[in-house]
Amino acid sequence: MASLDTPRLTPDGRFPAATAEFTALDVRTTGLRPGHVVEVAAVRVRADGTTVAEFATLVNPGWHVAPGPAPLHRISRRELDRAPEFREVLGPLLDLCHGSVVVAHNLPFLREFLAAEVARLEVELPPLPAVCTLDAARQVLGLPNVLLSTVAVALGLGEFPAHLALAHARTVAAVASSLVTTHGLLFTAPPSYPPLPRLPASGHLFPRGEAAVREQVWLADLTARLRLSEREPRHEAYRQALTAAVADVDFTPDDAAELTTVAMDGGIPAGRAHLEFVTALREVAEEDGALAEAEAADLTALAKMLGVPEAVGELRHAQHPEPRRLLVLGETQESDALRAAALAAGIQLARELAPSVTHIALTDDVPRHDPRLTEARELGIAVLDLGSAWPALGLLDPAATAPLARPLSAPRTLPAAHVWAARGLMVAGLAVMLFSLLTLVAGAPLASSAALAVLGVAALCTGWYLSEPMVR
Repeated sequence: MASLDTPRLTPDGRFPAATAEFTALDVRTTGLRPGHVVEVAAVRVRADGTTVAEFATLVNPGWHVAPGPAPLHRISRRELDRAPEFREVLGPLLDLCHGSVVVAHNLPFLREFLAAEVARLEVELPPLPAVCTLDAARQVLGLPNVLLSTVAVALGLGEFPAHLALAHARTVAAVASSLVTTHGLLFTAPPSYPPLPRLPASGHLFPRGEAAVREQVWLADLTARLRLSEREPRHEAYRQALTAAVADVDFTPDDAAELTTVAMDGGIPAGRAHLEFVTALREVAEEDGALAEAEAADLTALAKMLGVPEAVGELRHAQHPEPRRLLVLGETQESDALRAAALAAGIQLARELAPSVTHIALTDDVPRHDPRLTEARELGIAVLDLGSAWPALGLLDPAATAPLARPLSAPRTLPAAHVWAARGLMVAGLAVMLFSLLTLVAGAPLASSAALAVLGVAALCTGWYLSEPMVR
């Protein structure tokens, strides 16, 4: 756990991943720099998404350690006092990971925290095979950002409570399964499963209860379409936390101040990060061209809470005749590609049928008697097959622009006389080569024997070339 190997999942890998089992890990922490883990969750699944086992628990970092930013994980010091320490959790965690590939979204960030916890215990662990779903999604989905919530939307997965480690781990497991089974990603190297030490466990776990997805403000719908440039793992972790926090209906100025402190403690320029984030929110909101007065007020208030009122300025309204809201039905690679392209183009994605949906696109795996299609037609929603959805939404279908391989014609058939003449030339060449060898043994000059040998080789090669049919 202190060292995680990275074979990577890529479209051009050479080693199958469909037979592997994955253990998705997620942690809640005291901050962005390697400090302490205050919650850990692990979900082991087969490549097809079947859950094998899972566990989650709060982790007591010590009585003297503060729990960290409440807006990010909602964990109190009182809860941590009842939880096991990391040394009691590591044993069952290793048992669950044994013989599987560890998977995480933003793997380098997870690695830092787990390495710090293991180092404090002075435990020696071999490298475990591990892959990063953030890295894999960035390669194949073409999304405007690779936040876990955005990737989940693009793959047609449900929403999840952002503050729970177990909910995150379940989503990461589902993402890994989709990337392997639906998108056919392969390992760049075969995973190696080292033997792991058996560590004592107290049997005392303190998991948090299940939680429903909390009510979110309208800004939450914009986050999947934010165009965010790539950054290093700590910045990605802060973006994920910031996205979850500002989407919560209970986000307050005190929460914003605590987030700013978290960023500064993690070495992240909070002003720059907040300016980029709110500017991206404003750009997407303006593209929709449907900002109500209350929505404009919400965006302005958020910018002030995060200390970047200049990110909003005077809100402009782009002129669109009607905001497009797309619901994609299907669980195929093609449906995921349409979702990703829609997000990149600034089109809103719906997770379920509602009167606000303007278009429904469905793949061949969706039954045509699906009751949602009847309801959609009654609501006047355009129902499209996948092929017609691309042009209807003004998107460029990658399948339609892929270069076609130039077909090879069948090999040219040679006349029988031609074939026999070529074979005769080859036989003659072999005979001349053999004769040159005999003359050399009989004492003939080397030069004359070599000349005969060259003639024989030439005749042999010419006969072989003439006997081979050519592909035009």
